[in-house]
Amino acid sequence: MEPDPERSGAFLDLAHGMTLYPNKELKTNDEQLFDEADFIFYTAGTPNIHGGSRLSTAESNTELTRSIFQGRRLRRNPFIIIITNPVDLISQAVQKYSGLPPERVIGTGTFLDSVRLSYYLSELSDYQPEDFESVVLGEHGDSQVAIYSMTTVNGLPIEQNEHFSNDLLTKAAELTTNAAFQIRETQKGTMYGVSKCAEIIMDHLIEGNEVMIPLSIQTNTFFQELLELNHPIYISLPTMISASGVKAIQQVELTEHELIKLRESAKILSEIM
Repeated sequence: MEPDPERSGAFLDLAHGMTLYPNKELKTNDEQLFDEADFIFYTAGTPNIHGGSRLSTAESNTELTRSIFQGRRLRRNPFIIIITNPVDLISQAVQKYSGLPPERVIGTGTFLDSVRLSYYLSELSDYQPEDFESVVLGEHGDSQVAIYSMTTVNGLPIEQNEHFSNDLLTKAAELTTNAAFQIRETQKGTMYGVSKCAEIIMDHLIEGNEVMIPLSIQTNTFFQELLELNHPIYISLPTMISASGVKAIQQVELTEHELIKLRESAKILSEIM
């Protein structure tokens, strides 16, 4: 099938680049390939209105997700990596309508926010971004929570480093939460950072390296009790990712403030879901 006329330029641009990969082939609107894919990157949806919450498109993008996945037979039990916002709600919808096991439906969630937090901590200090292992959990949105009790600088707890005052940590968290709004000042939405995060998720699933990344996944029993939920939801949690899929870690120690804020974030998502 020919590409949508409104997207033909983008398709041609990609096709030119594909000449550098002779063992690859570019297709568009191929239902059979979709149903037989091992990996699906889900990006369909209405962009957020500039200045508005990621939750503003929840209803329309959930309905679109239903129309795409409900009744579809995905033959290869694929991994689906969700980028569409609001990513937590759409991940829940993809899992519901596709019928796939939750460990194979993965939202990019606060992976990007955690990367952003490292960026801003570096910008506000004399350290490099790679010196940090930052953790942001909760909604990929306004109620996200910087988890400094799990964030390290050069392998040591950041809260024990005298160079990082409470004011600096608060400023870095605020910049992280507002980063998407700043990006949308000059373009429709975030593209490059989240695309790299999605690529890294796929690489870990293929290579089988077991690593911890904050991702939007379905809550297990431990986190349902911790977050005071009466049903499972998708929300970003400390996630072990490997060739078999994803699973939330079974134990985590948060400060009282972090736990309160994470419960507030979970409540927002739970009520909408």
